[in-house]
Amino acid sequence: MQKSLLSCVLFLLTFHFSSFSQNRGVDQGFGLLGSKADISGLARYRTDSSFIDADYTMRVKQIGIVYSIRKDLIKWRWGSVSVGSPMMLGVSFTNRYRSIDFDGTKRDTITGKKGGHLAFEIPIVADLNIGLHSASDDSKRSLGIYVGGGYQYSYTKIYTSVGKVPFDSFDPVLRAGIRMGKAWETRWSLGFNMRGVSSGNRTYSIHWLKEL
Repeated sequence: MQKSLLSCVLFLLTFHFSSFSQNRGVDQGFGLLGSKADISGLARYRTDSSFIDADYTMRVKQIGIVYSIRKDLIKWRWGSVSVGSPMMLGVSFTNRYRSIDFDGTKRDTITGKKGGHLAFEIPIVADLNIGLHSASDDSKRSLGIYVGGGYQYSYTKIYTSVGKVPFDSFDPVLRAGIRMGKAWETRWSLGFNMRGVSSGNRTYSIHWLKEL
């Protein structure tokens, strides 16, 4: 009974969002994202009389829910150019931590720090879409690809040996993916992103979206 009720609710929500997007010419998507980054940096803990510098490396993983809005700026028979924002809200986890901590007199090696924190991403991207390019595309196409890029603000906090520190940046992002499905009820997309972090690290992510 509960499963049937949940299925009905999900169907009604999908129908509502689809009607909204088709009536206003805005494509929407809802799904999941996972990402991974191996990062390095310097964190400092300071008191009135001393300080500790932590020169660290770690892995940051993120998982979250994605809500995407996208609008075609230019359309032609076999594709379009669109602008959109696939926003993510989720959590981050840190592991594989290692740091060299220096208090002014000696150096210590610290390992094993782990933790989790709220994470979000707000990108603005432009895409070149070829083939199936829209959830409301009424052509016979059932496959499409897209490539694009833009900028993204991302935020979370990471755990170091000297405490939690912000890990946020506004960086360029490159992306590509595929869209599949003959009707809007079954259309979905799979995408891959690479984000360049200010420190020179890279974040790689994959996301699956149900096209609404």
